[in-house]
Parts: sequence; structure tokens; C-alpha cells
Amino acid sequence: MRHKGYRVLMVMDSLAVGGTETHVLSLVKGLQALGVKPVYAGAGGLMYNSFAQAACPIHAVDLTAGAFMLDSSLKQTFRTLKQIMRYRKIDVVHVHQTPSGMYAAMAAKELGIPVVFTVHGAYYPEEQLVRTSQHSDAVISVSKPVQRYLHHHGIPSLLVPNGVDPEEFYPAPSHELQKSLQIPDDANVVVYASRLAWDKAIVCTMLIRAAERLRKAEVPNLHLVVVGDGIQFSEINEMVNTIHHDTGQTFIHMAGNQTRIREYYALGDIVVGTGRVALEAMACGKPVLAIGNHGFFGLVEPSVYGQAWDYYFGDHDSECKATEEAITESLQKALADRDALKEIGTQGRRWTLKHFDIQKIVARMDEIYTAVQARTQ
Repeated sequence: MRHKGYRVLMVMDSLAVGGTETHVLSLVKGLQALGVKPVYAGAGGLMYNSFAQAACPIHAVDLTAGAFMLDSSLKQTFRTLKQIMRYRKIDVVHVHQTPSGMYAAMAAKELGIPVVFTVHGAYYPEEQLVRTSQHSDAVISVSKPVQRYLHHHGIPSLLVPNGVDPEEFYPAPSHELQKSLQIPDDANVVVYASRLAWDKAIVCTMLIRAAERLRKAEVPNLHLVVVGDGIQFSEINEMVNTIHHDTGQTFIHMAGNQTRIREYYALGDIVVGTGRVALEAMACGKPVLAIGNHGFFGLVEPSVYGQAWDYYFGDHDSECKATEEAITESLQKALADRDALKEIGTQGRRWTLKHFDIQKIVARMDEIYTAVQARTQ
């Protein structure tokens, strides 16, 4: 394998647990295998140790939105970013969020360093999206709906999906975790993984109500595991406590943020999720009921793989709005045939690794990094 040696600065708001951060960690590891030298700049978070264990140099800079509120702190942050770029002899700056990415891109441009901007969703403030794109040498969409969203704003982009590392996401049981959560061996287990805020928190509450209904009737041995944190975690947790008090049963497990997410996917007979969660769960051989920010997609089976990818599993586009009734009906139908679910999971892993293996994505990113460097030399 040829040695690369160029340096890429990955800029994010923080190292909180989330799809963007997990994607960047996978990129870091894959790029290192090519001989590229990734560096991180941004605030800390629960994924700090994961980046440190990957031997990725970390520069702790507060790039959360609050850091840009005061003119004095903005100027200091701008200076700090330029100092990091000079000190590390950065060849490419890769930004992912705004406003952190916008200011990092502006700093890079002052130093003559090329910028790559990956857009992870359709939630960016328009002015920041446009300005960051204007300071970028290449803009990347992670899905077809995001590419359409950027096109609508007059921004051309390259389509490069999130990659999944098959060495991190693979089928294997998690008996110890199951035992610690006191989930019986014969339980029907549904796993939901998401940041618990805004639309995804609404999906979570609908899923909890659906689980409560199914537990009372068609699926009495159902357990629901909710993985993730966010501004509405406490509110959802109170709702769960009320359900447990009213029913006299404990069957909803609020796990909070977890860095060992594969073990939680392994608990499920089915995983409810969207976007990157869907890809990770499928790589673990788990069937996915796709519901996301945009709405409801449904069970991801071989006949609808293309459509699921077109919608990014309900995160960026959807068939219809999510409802408690649709979730209840889909879960009941899916859990009625666990053998069929296992086969769907096996086929899903095969498809995911064929199209989204991190090595393929890293190779494409290497091409893009090399191209932007060539254009600015």
C-alpha cells in the first residue's frame, strides 16, 4: 500500500456521541491505514477516549455555538484554529458542522489550505451552509436527499455515503449486557438508538407508546431498549417511569449515551432507527424498522433497499409521517415471524458491506483530498 503522509484536520463542534462523530472516527482509522495523518480540533465529549485510542492527535478547542457568540471569543477561536493548522502543517481541512466548520474554513482559506465540507443532513442554517460552501473546495453529501437539498440551494456536491467498519459492527451476541438489563432469553427485544431531541424524541415517545400497547396485548414479552441522550431524555425517562408504575412491570430500558453501541444492537430482534444507525445495525445483521427525522419508511427488506437508501432510511426523506399506529402495526407484524427477521438481518448485512464498507468510502475520500490539494498547489 502506497504511503500518503498528508495531514487532514477534522473539525467538529465536539466529540459527543452521534452519527457524525462516529463517521469521522471511522474515517480517521481508515485514513491512518492509508498512511494519511488525521488530526482533530473541537470540544471534548464522550468519544474523546475513542479518538485518543485511535492515536488521533486532539486539539481541545471550544467550537460549540456559544464560543462564537462574543466578538472577542470569536477572534480568539479563529486565531487558535490558524495556530493549529500551522503547527500541524495541515494539508486539508475537513469540516462537518456549522458554525464551527464555517470559521474553520475561513481560517484555512487565509492560510491557503484547501477545505472539504461534508453536509450530514438538511438541518444547517441557510446562511452558514452557503458561506461554508463558498469557502470550500469540495462539498460532500452523505445521502441523495442531502444532495437534492444542496442542489436546491445552488450548491453542487459529491455523493459519498457514511461508511461502516465491519470490524466494529458485526453479528455477535451480548449475553452479559442482556443479563445486566434483566431481559429474559425468550423476550422480543426492540432497540431504538438516537439522539433524544426534537423530531427523534417525538419518534421515541411514539415508539414507547407502541411498545406499551403491544406489551398489553399481542407481544406480552416485549422489551424496549432506548440508547441515546439529549435535551428531552429526562422528559422521556419520566414518561417511562410512569408507564412502569401504572403497569407494575419494567420493560423499557433507558440506557443513555453508549460508546459500545454494537452490544446494544446485538440485543435486538429488530432495531428502530434511521440514517447511520440503520447502516450500523444492518452491518450487525439486524433487521431495521426505518423511522427518522423526516418520517416513516418501514421495514428495510431486499425489495426496498434502493428506496431506503434514496430516503436515507427516513432521516432525510420518507414515505409518510410517523404515527404510533404505523409503528405498532409494523412491529407487531415483524415480530410475528422471528425466523423471517433473522433472514432479513443476514441479507441486510450482505448489502450494507457491499455498498458501505468503510474501506471503499475512505478510498473515495482519499481521491477527493488528493484532488483538492492538486487544484490549490
